Formats: sequence, structure tokens, C-alpha cells
Amino acid sequence: MTMWVYGDAQRAGKTHDLAARIAGTLDHLGDCPQGIVRHAEIVTAFVDASELIQGLIDAAFHERGFDAETPEQERLTGLLFDLAKLVESSWRTGFVEQDVPAALVSAMADFARDQPGEVTTRSAEGYSIYALYPETYLEAARASGLGADTIVIGIRSIGLSLSCLVAAAMNAQAPISLRPVGDPFARRIEADPQLLQAVLARGEAPIAIVDEGPGLSGSSFFAVADWLEGGGVERDRLHFFPSHGGEPGGQASADHRKRWRAASRHTGDFDETLLHEGRLQEWITDLLGPLDCPLQDLSWGNWKGEGDRSPVDARLERRKCLAHTSDGSFLLKFAGLGSEGQRKFDVAETLFAAGFAVEPIATLHGMIVERWIDSEPLTDRYDRAGLLDTLGRYLALRATLPAHNEGASLTLLADVAAFNAGQAFGEEAAESVRRLTKDAATMQRLVHPVDADNRLHQWEWRVTADGQLIKTDALDHSSAHDLVGCQDIAWDLAGAIVEHHLTVEESSFLASQVGSLSKREIECDLVDLLVPCYLGFQTGLWSMALDAASDDRKPALRHLLERYKLRLRSLK
Repeated sequence: MTMWVYGDAQRAGKTHDLAARIAGTLDHLGDCPQGIVRHAEIVTAFVDASELIQGLIDAAFHERGFDAETPEQERLTGLLFDLAKLVESSWRTGFVEQDVPAALVSAMADFARDQPGEVTTRSAEGYSIYALYPETYLEAARASGLGADTIVIGIRSIGLSLSCLVAAAMNAQAPISLRPVGDPFARRIEADPQLLQAVLARGEAPIAIVDEGPGLSGSSFFAVADWLEGGGVERDRLHFFPSHGGEPGGQASADHRKRWRAASRHTGDFDETLLHEGRLQEWITDLLGPLDCPLQDLSWGNWKGEGDRSPVDARLERRKCLAHTSDGSFLLKFAGLGSEGQRKFDVAETLFAAGFAVEPIATLHGMIVERWIDSEPLTDRYDRAGLLDTLGRYLALRATLPAHNEGASLTLLADVAAFNAGQAFGEEAAESVRRLTKDAATMQRLVHPVDADNRLHQWEWRVTADGQLIKTDALDHSSAHDLVGCQDIAWDLAGAIVEHHLTVEESSFLASQVGSLSKREIECDLVDLLVPCYLGFQTGLWSMALDAASDDRKPALRHLLERYKLRLRSLK
């Protein structure tokens, strides 16, 4: 069943400010202690630069309508390549060679000074959500056996930076990059013919095609392969560098599946690179002291207790590990590489200070380390007045957290909801959503986005031994791979109403409390419009989870979807 869920939240910013932040990170690297801490800062500069430079290159691409190697693009790629070489030397030498060349600091500072105007960037989901570590591509490139003569091609977005890493590990020339266009399941390359001629002029060397994925169809990889083969490149010269060892998904053609299986593929792996080699355990030991036992992997929903059958979408679960020490237990949870991880850590500190979250201890190369507290899932037996009070204070605090991306418009949320409702429950449900959200465009003026939670489900709350309600997964969902992004606090009010079965009186009380405590005007008409939008989006999200779930997790998901269906039918 096709659902409408995914999207890329965009961020608009002044190019100079973004470049200056990267230059500042490089300039202050000498203040960081040598080792994993400095390495993490090097990667932060690299990831932040990859998003900025990709945004600038794509802006030029969209203006031209095709890819071309221009002096400015070569300059931008060269800057990112120099940063990749810094990541590579730090990693290869076990964090010994971590000094930043003065020329690179100067070049980045000059770049920052030369950048007028604004740029639209997108978070690289691999780095920010899916624990795609740059080091895994360095390992894959070294293990491939390919040499310095390799021609490296990156597929934008994230493939641009990944290809810089592959080229750095091979000591090859800086990569070129391409942006596949067209049907998501049948991508193609639009490029200046001279770009292909430049590749062909480099002789019979192997060619590395680098990206994350493959996704549902693998069409981005094959768009580049077809472009090369159309120019006369022999298929056996092609080497793919994907982010996982699996095959393309259900939208891949039979021919593409056959080609993928026969192709030379080189893949790094989080488990092998960070867990099995003991690196992550070594880093956490340096931070917390000796561990009582090996790290415990809690990814893919394994953090839930025995017998906990609450819904879970294992595909979207962040990487998590549990560390036990003499000072207690600590959770390591992937929060994002680059500045994204630090932003989330700052939010975690704010939530902890207000009593809504566990104590964050530190950031550790993309992970947030927080104290583990034994707790039980929230159930309907919990004091109702206490629940409403906690929800009110929590949402009032979230209403003060600034937005960090451009979330979906009301019109988009309404269209998504109608589409998903129709796919799951039939055209009558879709028409009901369209009727209930018909004023979406005119009500957009009421929206004031904040860093909303976007995940108010009952099972996301835990009860501590002293009865305190703690919110889990409170940092990630406004910057998830879905299309929702940052929203008005009314979106979270709609989520609370649905997920905690609030009555009309309870809903009114909660809205009043949030407005009073946050000193923000709560538009009840906006909340009413967002309830069917919320239901439609959640229907799509959990329908996809159901399709991918193991048999033991399907009953909880079916029950949840049935509840959304009944709630949609009850709306007037």
C-alpha cells in the first residue's frame, strides 16, 4: 500500500553565517583535546560543510537545469575534499594526525567572507538520522583495493560528501558529483556532454559510484551507471559504494536487481566499524570509566521491556546502546553528526532542567549519553489530573523552543492526510478529511512554528519509581525523515488529544493551560483542523510500519490503525 509520509525539511540561512560557523569550528579545533573529541569536531565541520556546499552546488544546478563542472563547483568540491582528507587522516592514524592545515583554515575563512545572499539546505538524513558514519565509507574504500587512479563520482545530496571520503581514502583525485532527476523510480542524468567526455578522457580506470542507499528502486545508482555506459564505459569498470549490503527495494526492476547482484559493491558497516571492533566501547569507557560488561545494543526497539507490545517501527528506531558502570547505567543514543547533535543536546538539557527528561551527560561523536532510569510504561491507570498537568507544562515549554527548519504547510498536511486516509480506509474517509481541512490555506497565517515534539503517543511516556512522568524520544521527531518538521504547538495539542483520548473538556483545559503558561495565544480552530491532519499522517506512518513489521508486532499496529480509523469517523 502506497502512503505519503516522507519529505525533506528545508532550512534557509545566510550563506556567510553558515560558512563562518564552519570556519569557527576549524579555527577552534586546537582547543579540543586530542582523540575522539577532536575527531568528532572535525566530522562536525565536514558534515556542516557538506550540507552547505551541496546546497550551493544544487542551487547552480537548478538555475542551469543540468550538471556541469564549473570553476566555482570545482572550488566548492575542493574545499569539501580537503575536509574529507582531514577526517581520513584523523581516522587512519587513530586520532594522531589531527592538526588542521593553516591553508585550510584560511581557505574556509576566505570562503565565508566571500558568500553573500542566502542558501537553502537540507539535513543529510544519513548523517542526522540513520547513523551513517563517514568512517564506514573510509573503511569500505580501503577494503575495496581500488587505487589512486579511480574515478570517483558522488550522487548528490549526501553522495557528494561520501564520495569525497572515498576519494580521500584512495588518495584519488577530487570527485565529480551528479544530481539524478525525474521519476523517483526511474532517475536520469542531465549533464553537460563535456562532463562525460572529461570522464572518458581519464582512460580505462575503475569508476566508483558513491551514495547512500539503495532505496526502493536503486534508480539513482543506475542513472549514473546508465549515463556512463551510454558513453561507452564497460560495465565491469563500475564499482558501487552503497550504505548497506542489501538489495534495492520493491520498486526496482528485474534488470536492475540482476545488475545489482552482479556488480562490484563495497560497503562499510556501523556494527563492524564501531561496535564489533570495540571502538564505541573504548570511547564510552574514556568518558564514563570502566564498564561492568560489554555494551548492550538496544536498537530496533530492543529497549522495550519484556512483554511490552506497544507499537514500534523498527525501521525508524535510532541506534541505541546501554552501558553499565559502577556509577549506574547510561544510554547512548544516536542524535546526529554535525551541529544537529549539539542542537539536540541543548534541547535535552532544557527538558531535563524542567523535569521532563533524563539527565544528558555528554555528546560523543554523534551520540547523546544520558543517564538510564528504570521506569514503567505509562498506562491508563495513571492519575488523569497529573497527566493533564504534565502535558500542559511540557507543551508550554515546547512552545518556547525555536523552530530549526521549515515544516510542512497546512495545505500539504491536509493533502497528505486525505491521501493516506483514502489509501487506508477508502474514499469516504478521504472526502471527510478534505471537508474538515478545507480552510487549511486561509488558516496558514495562524501558524507560528516551534520545535514541536511530534510524538505524543502514550508509549513515549515513562513513569519513574517516584511517579514522575518522563518523555522519551523528545529530541528527534521535528527533524525526522518525514515531511512534518517544525510545526505550531497546535500540532502537538492535536497529537495529545488523539493519543491520550482527551475529552472535549480535557482538550479545552489543556489548550488553556498551554496558552497561559507559554504566554502564546492558542488558536482552537487551528487545533481542530490539525486533528484530522494528524490522524491522516499517523495512518500513513503506521501503515508502512505494519507492512514491514514482524508477526509479533503486527497486532499492536493493527489495533493502533483501527483506533485512528474510528477517530476519523467520529470527527464532525
